[in-house]
Amino acid sequence: MSHKHNDGGNESKKLGAPAPDGPQFRSMAMTKPDPLMAFRHDDAYVRKGVGAVTPDYRVDEPSKTIYHQEPPKPDSWDEPTLTPIGLYYPLGPCQKRLARSQLGHVLDTLRRVFCTLSLHTKYHDSPISAECRSIDQVTLEVLIFAARDESDEIIVEISRQDGECYSYHLYAQQILSSISGSPSAAQPIIRVSWNLDTLNQADSMGQNNESIDEALEIAWSMLCSERYDARRLAFESLMHMTDPNKSGWSTSKATAECLLRPDGTIQERLSRHLLEYASKDVGSVGVETSSFGEDDSSFESAAEADFAYQGLVILSHTLQVAACAKTLDVKSFLDVCSTDLVGCIVEKVSDVQRRPHHAYYAVQSLAALCDCVPSIRSRIKGADIEEAQLVGESSHLALKTVTDKLLVSLQA
Repeated sequence: MSHKHNDGGNESKKLGAPAPDGPQFRSMAMTKPDPLMAFRHDDAYVRKGVGAVTPDYRVDEPSKTIYHQEPPKPDSWDEPTLTPIGLYYPLGPCQKRLARSQLGHVLDTLRRVFCTLSLHTKYHDSPISAECRSIDQVTLEVLIFAARDESDEIIVEISRQDGECYSYHLYAQQILSSISGSPSAAQPIIRVSWNLDTLNQADSMGQNNESIDEALEIAWSMLCSERYDARRLAFESLMHMTDPNKSGWSTSKATAECLLRPDGTIQERLSRHLLEYASKDVGSVGVETSSFGEDDSSFESAAEADFAYQGLVILSHTLQVAACAKTLDVKSFLDVCSTDLVGCIVEKVSDVQRRPHHAYYAVQSLAALCDCVPSIRSRIKGADIEEAQLVGESSHLALKTVTDKLLVSLQA
C-alpha cells in the first residue's frame, strides 16, 4: 500500500500541484531590440572630468577601451590606434583638423614639441592621447580622433585639466601652431637661467625691507591656516617673491636673505617650514597621484605633494639668488639645517624617471650649491646627473640644459 501511495504521490507531482490562492505571474524572456543607429560604442572615447555629462544608462555594448588600461611608454607612443570621435563628444575650442595621412607626422611633431616645452608626458595608444604636465604645474591633455564624417580627417584637441589659464593657452597655441607646420612655433616658456645684468637694469627701484618683512608675516599666517587655498596662495606668493623674473632682483635677494639668514621668530619658522617641505620624500606623500596620472588619491595627499613641489621650487630660487649675489652665507645655512639637505636633493635627481620636474629643480639647486659651497661637489655622483641628462635629451629640454651646466661645473 505504501508503494502505491508513493506512486500516486509521484503521479500527482507530474500532473502539477494545485494552484495557490490569488493570481499567478510568470516571467517572459524578451529579445533585445535592435539599436536605433549603427554606432560602435566600443570605439568612442568619453571625456572625463568636470564638465562631462555621463548618461544614466548603459549602451548596447559596454566600452572595451579603458583609458588607463596599459602602462604607457615613457617617451613616445607604442602602437597608436586611431579611434573615431564619440557621437556625443563635446569638442573644446582648442582643436585643429588635419588630413589623416599626416597622422605619423603629427605624432612625431607632438613628441618633439613636448620635449621642447619640457612637458612631463604620459602617452596612451587607444584612444591616441597624451597627458602633459608643465614645470609650472599646468596639466593639459592632447587627444587625437578620427572624424566621423567622410572627410578623411583627424581631429587634434587640447583641453586644460588643471593650472593657470594664461599659461595653458600659451602651451596650447604653440602645440597647435607646431602641428600646423610653423617651423619655430615651439619656444621654451620657462627660463632655465637668469641674466643678472638684465635683471639689474630692469630692477631700478629698491625694495624696502619693512615691506618684505610684512609680506613674509602674511605668508606665514596663511601657511598656518587650515584652508588649502590659503596655504597654496602662501607657497605661490613665496615662489614669485624668490623669482627675479617675477618680482625683480632686489625683492628676490631680500627674500632669499630672510630665508637663508632669518631674523626673528616668524622668519625662522618660515625658513624651517619651507626647508621641511623642500626636503620631503615625495614618494611618501603620493606625488604621482597629485592630479596627474592616478585618480584614486585623497585630497590631503595630493595637496601635500603640491606643497612639497612648490617648496622645492622656492628652495631652488633661493639658492640660485644666493649664487648670483655671492654675498649670502649658504655654508652657515647648511650647517644649521636639521636635515641632510644635499642628500635629499641628490635623491630627487636619482628619481628623474618618475619625476623629471622635481629633478630639474633639484639639479638647479645642486648647481647653485656648487657655486656657493664648492666642497659639496664630492658628494654629487656623476652617474645620477648623467642619467638625468639622458632623460632630458629624450623628453625634457630644460632638464638637459641644466644638467649640461652642472656636469661642466663638476668637471671644473
